[in-house]
Parts: sequence; structure tokens; C-alpha cells
Amino acid sequence: MSKSFDRLKSALKKLPGTGIKSAERMAMYLALENRADAAEIAESITAALGRITPCPECFGLSENGQPCEICSDKSRIPDIVCVVEKASDIAAIEKSGAWRGKYHVLGGKLSPIKKIGPDKLNLASLARRAEESGITEIILALSNDIEAEATCHYIQERVAAPRGIRLTRIGFGLPSGSQLGFADSGTIKSALESRKAF
Repeated sequence: MSKSFDRLKSALKKLPGTGIKSAERMAMYLALENRADAAEIAESITAALGRITPCPECFGLSENGQPCEICSDKSRIPDIVCVVEKASDIAAIEKSGAWRGKYHVLGGKLSPIKKIGPDKLNLASLARRAEESGITEIILALSNDIEAEATCHYIQERVAAPRGIRLTRIGFGLPSGSQLGFADSGTIKSALESRKAF
């Protein structure tokens, strides 16, 4: 085809869940079938990248470095924080309607194999937040695997226990190794409601 088309196809293939065939179909659509949509998508991506930033409090999605809508919402439960791996996990929990508190995004899980230590995650900010905000409970809403388990133990030993904070972990209706973002709203709601002390 053309180098520009191949470059577009390669860029689209980087999107999660997009294989070579899907990337090729999308590239064909954008390049030849609907250039107006292509221009709108390009403009939206550019605008979003210029405005979207991590929330300075929870590290979820925000705009222009300001606290996000959830952290700014005074009707939210202020002293219980739900800890998640990724900002997309917040969207999954919010969709379930099961949680009206605040969040904290770690940005991943501890993984010696991948060389992800505590300094590469938002763990120090969680400890600071626990110290300064009067947090009484931390809900661990992490995936169901060994790395998440290690991360939970780290939070227990370094954040919750020294401050006398209650630590709970969501119940799971997911198989081992599953991620929260792939669960349906009913499963997430049930998992939050059936959380247990860690």
C-alpha cells in the first residue's frame, strides 16, 4: 500500500484489543471512507492529550492538573478510599453504582520480575493521604493474582497497620488472574458489598 497507510495501521494496532485485521479496517475507514471522522478523531485526541492529566489527589483522570470530579464531590464518603490499579478501574466501579467514596490509583502492582517497586507506584502518596486525610478504611480493589497479593501485603504493612487503618479486600467473583476492568457491573457491586478484612 503506502508508507503513510502502514504507519497509521501500526499506530492503530497499539490500541488495546486491536489486532492486525481490526487496525487495517480502521485505517482503511479513516483514510478512504470517512475523512471527516478521521479529522474529528485526530482533533479529539490532540485536545484530550493537551488537557487530561492525573488528578493530584487520587491519580484518576482529571483536567489541567485540577482535582477530579470525584475528589471534588463533597457528597462522597471522605474517609474510606478504594485503591485500584488503573484509572480505568474507577470507570468500571463507577458504572456499577456500588461505591460513593473516593479512590486512589496505584498505577500498577508490585512486580520484581518487571522491576516495578514501590517507588514506581503511587504508594508514597497513598501513605501521605492516609496520614493527612483521616482515612479510616482502605478497600483493596486489585486484580486477583500474585502481584496484587504482594501489593496488598505491602499496603497492609507500610500504610494501614502503622496508622491503625482498617484494611479490606473486595470479594471476588472472578477467576484467578482476572482484572477488575473486565468484570460486569453486577460482579463489581457484589465484590464491593462482600468485602472482607485483609
